[in-house]
Amino acid sequence: MRYELSIIAPCYNETLNIHELIERLQNVMNKKNINGEIILVNDGSIDDTGEVIDRSSAKYENVTAVHHKINQGIAAAWKTGLSVSSGEYVCVIDADLQYQPEDISRLYREIKLTNIDVAQGYRSNIGRQMDYRYFLSRGFNRILNLLFGMNLKDNKSGFVLCRREILQDILQHRYHYYYFQSFIAIAAKEKGYTIREVEVLFRERRLGKSFIQRWPLNVIICCIIDIVKAFIELRVFKKDEDILRDFLLHNKPAHYEETLPGWRKIFFKFYILLMPLHHWMISRVAMLYYKELKQSQWLSPDKIKELQEIKLRRLINQAYYHVGYYRELFDEHGLKPSDINTIEDLQKLPLLDKHSVRNNLYFDLMSDNHNKRNILKITTSGSTGEPFVCYADKHQLEIRWATTLRSMEWTGYRFGDKQARLWHQTIGMTRLQIIREKMDAFFNRRLFIPAFEMNKKNLNHLIGKLKMHAPVLIDGYAESFNFLAHYIKNIGLDGVHPKAIISSAQVLPEHSREIIEDEFKCGVFDKYGSREFSGIAYECNAHNGHHIVAENYIVEILKDGKTAKPGEVGEIIITDLNNYSMPFIRYRIGDLAVAMDNSVTCACGRGLPRIGKIEGRVQSIIITTNGTYIPSSFFLHLLKDYDHIIRQFQVVQEEEGKVTLKIVKGLSFAESVFNETVLGSLHRYLGDDMIINVEFVDKIQMVRTGKHQTSISKLNFDYQNINKH
Repeated sequence: MRYELSIIAPCYNETLNIHELIERLQNVMNKKNINGEIILVNDGSIDDTGEVIDRSSAKYENVTAVHHKINQGIAAAWKTGLSVSSGEYVCVIDADLQYQPEDISRLYREIKLTNIDVAQGYRSNIGRQMDYRYFLSRGFNRILNLLFGMNLKDNKSGFVLCRREILQDILQHRYHYYYFQSFIAIAAKEKGYTIREVEVLFRERRLGKSFIQRWPLNVIICCIIDIVKAFIELRVFKKDEDILRDFLLHNKPAHYEETLPGWRKIFFKFYILLMPLHHWMISRVAMLYYKELKQSQWLSPDKIKELQEIKLRRLINQAYYHVGYYRELFDEHGLKPSDINTIEDLQKLPLLDKHSVRNNLYFDLMSDNHNKRNILKITTSGSTGEPFVCYADKHQLEIRWATTLRSMEWTGYRFGDKQARLWHQTIGMTRLQIIREKMDAFFNRRLFIPAFEMNKKNLNHLIGKLKMHAPVLIDGYAESFNFLAHYIKNIGLDGVHPKAIISSAQVLPEHSREIIEDEFKCGVFDKYGSREFSGIAYECNAHNGHHIVAENYIVEILKDGKTAKPGEVGEIIITDLNNYSMPFIRYRIGDLAVAMDNSVTCACGRGLPRIGKIEGRVQSIIITTNGTYIPSSFFLHLLKDYDHIIRQFQVVQEEEGKVTLKIVKGLSFAESVFNETVLGSLHRYLGDDMIINVEFVDKIQMVRTGKHQTSISKLNFDYQNINKH
């Protein structure tokens, strides 16, 4: 039978209190109409406690008796009680009747009527005896507040009510503690949960004997040891919401890869030490995520899925209890968080599209417990030409950084090697962001080649810069590599020969990949990502599909609403497991991919699932009046911040020196602002003498793949002979 509330009471030599405890708990549940169960955990009692709770279990249908052969402590008893509980909510209370059972209803009311995660009873001074135990407790509480940045009246109170999965998460810790229950509020806070204290009555023990004697020296020593351990675990090595760390503690992969050897390790630590200078919002904790990701990639597919489902359940609870959009969505479909336990269960939820995100942005789709100082606005047009805004939180950004570094190493690159990037560099960045970007490039030994400035006049110069820099790894736009490869081939240059290339942003056919590999004399590693999520899937050296970053995302490939079979093309659906500030659950990113058979592990040995070829159009090139080749991704970057003016756009070129700009007006469209900002920006990059014909339309038609083309070129432009153009 499933209960609404499970009440767990550890019992150690409590023979005289059990009957009254059960009677009062039953009265509370009956009076407040709570469908609840009572779980009594005999924690190695040496009196008749075990027999008494067994008789009580036989007498009452909703009372369960569990036994420890030896005393293991309150926290261990909580874990045992949790393992046999079935309630959506759990309350832990001592069996000595110092906390009043009647106050459970007050904690429960606080949880049900608010969006808090944990309700903790703090001991009122009303009727409380001011003896040595009181002052020891107050002193201990002040120490905890000081050391752990808390501001609670009663940190160590063991009278707590929360959702079942939250208590399970809180009780996961690295070290052995004597009295972990004293740190339950601290652990909850460090794991990102919200806490509210509720004043409760606390009476002196009337029956039985307290384990704290008048001069409890051994207890004080144990508490000091616990404080040191907790400070190390929760403050020194604190990692916000790090489910992966906890999972790896109990699931060590068979293969482990050292992070960096020798001088690289020293250089890497120096780089991380300076992280606040060259990375906004990414802290030094990202290094720890990187080390964990180095391990987790070697987990078995079953363990990877187990990890995903642990993170999924945590995400679903966050979304339901703290995000209005999802709360309404669940209620509308008759669902509770407990209905979504596995990846397969996700199909019970409808898909999230960009239209829904736009209509519910900010207060409906953003969590009510996010930290506004720790979120980053991400503006993108995707590949549809329709501006789009979303937000990522600090934790997600740090995980992204660590994931990117791990994927770069799949190519043979190691931190400290020279690298180059064919990218937009600083378009759309503030002055401070540009400074940070350049500092980061300096420490990473990274050369930037502006992808939007390549033309036949400067290609030799740009290739010369690359050769002089001699990068081990080059990453950038697929079209840029394609142009360079054809140029090098057609004029017979001795080109650049890095160890590897990471190609992204556009999908090119196999013959384009082949010419890039032939001319650069290295392997091409394809990356699939988006502005919303950064890198989603990467090729490894086996080049047999793209490994999903499964620690971060659940990726579904759907066809006609069902999971696509291996070899079928379907729509990519993303669930972001890390972004709690603005959850994306079953998000339609708008791309197509080939489904793969993930029952077969990749030859590289990684347990990460894979998707096949990313399907879609090859983006068209626009030629400026000075002969510069502009890929469509440039317009996405250039116009992404004008979403208030233009809702959708498309650039069409039918002859050199002239383009047609199709515009679907935004809500705040103003012709004067449009002419000054949008047209001004386009002329700056396409050429002052470029003729731009503006055509206002109600809708821009989609192409066969179901997406809008950002740019269309109808010029007789031969990819194979760009130097002859």
